[in-house]
Amino acid sequence: MKRIVIIGGGFAGLWSAIGAARKLHELGVEGNEVEVVLINRDSFFSVRPRFYEKDPHNYRIPLIQVLEPVGVRLIEGEVGRIDTESQKIIINQKEKQIELNYDRLVIAAGSQLLLPEITGLKEHAFTVDTIKDAIHLDKHINGLPDLPEVEGKYTTIVVGAGFTGLEIATEMTSRLKEIAKKENKESEVKVILIDRNPTIGKDLGVHPGPIIEQALIDMDIEIHTNETVTSIDSKVVILDSGERLAALTTIWTGGVKASPLAADLLVEKDVLGRLPVDSYLKVEGLPSVFAAGDTARAKTDDNHVALMTCQHAIPQGKFAGHNVVCDLLGSEGIPYKQEIYNTCLDLGPWGALVTNGWDRVPQSQGEDGKKIKQYINQKLIYPPLSGNREELFKEAAPTELKIRLS
Repeated sequence: MKRIVIIGGGFAGLWSAIGAARKLHELGVEGNEVEVVLINRDSFFSVRPRFYEKDPHNYRIPLIQVLEPVGVRLIEGEVGRIDTESQKIIINQKEKQIELNYDRLVIAAGSQLLLPEITGLKEHAFTVDTIKDAIHLDKHINGLPDLPEVEGKYTTIVVGAGFTGLEIATEMTSRLKEIAKKENKESEVKVILIDRNPTIGKDLGVHPGPIIEQALIDMDIEIHTNETVTSIDSKVVILDSGERLAALTTIWTGGVKASPLAADLLVEKDVLGRLPVDSYLKVEGLPSVFAAGDTARAKTDDNHVALMTCQHAIPQGKFAGHNVVCDLLGSEGIPYKQEIYNTCLDLGPWGALVTNGWDRVPQSQGEDGKKIKQYINQKLIYPPLSGNREELFKEAAPTELKIRLS
């Protein structure tokens, strides 16, 4: 029996697994001929783009709910090593280590938050990188009323003004007020956003910047630009300028890098640690290995490279699952292409900003944008949860993920 192995149970990995099962079914290949296995560190598919919202424990789905109907086997464990020469994977589980051979491999291990060597960062800063991190932050926020009265009790500092930083900073304006209301201290709520760039939203392009900045002003978010953090403890953040900011909650959102698993493969990676792939998402220089999502440096068209977002990970997973089966069985795959690009940035109680194209031209904002964002977060990025195999297979067809803007 031949075996296709997918590493990672996020957006790219989940859809790679379902996509592979779909293509095998389409070709009439039985499970006793080709097995599809997904390896994940736990038994859940976590909806990572929602981790900035409150109650993050609600944003995960048992993987078995979507894998079992399509005949994909789940193995829980951490992948310790990939041996591409012998086509073998070492998996570390709680009480044992197992080896798993593969005929074809899809690496969809995602990305992880960058944590530079800043004093106190790892010990005292919160993040929303993993479900565990997000739940830890949520519990901390909910427990603020039980803490002693100190300066900065209801102050949150968010470091980094990229997508994640902006979404969590704006979300915190309402979350903190909701919690502070228990002590009648809504007036003490303060959110501070720190970024090393000279202007907020610089990395998002020239068009969204002014809208984002106005939204932050409307929500009374304190902005510190051209600043870096030199030290963090449980009560104070110190900036490079020497300024000391009191806060019991500091959230780090300082960028991500591809999974360390990619670093172990002997191919040249890009600056983000991503594996170079061809148009079929096969890793260049590794004939039996594919990659999708945050671990893949994939071109969406002739001029652009996919970003580390679920918008690109979902369709890449579907293409990778389709193409890995075609490669294994000697048939022609489908080149990955994703010419449509939209963004939808949540801006908390102010609303949201929806843009179109790589120039990020604003299309909708405020309450209208919020409706689109809620549709994306609450419906569009979820797999079908009915347990119906045909519905899952239909959704797994290798096509672009399109966001309806109106």
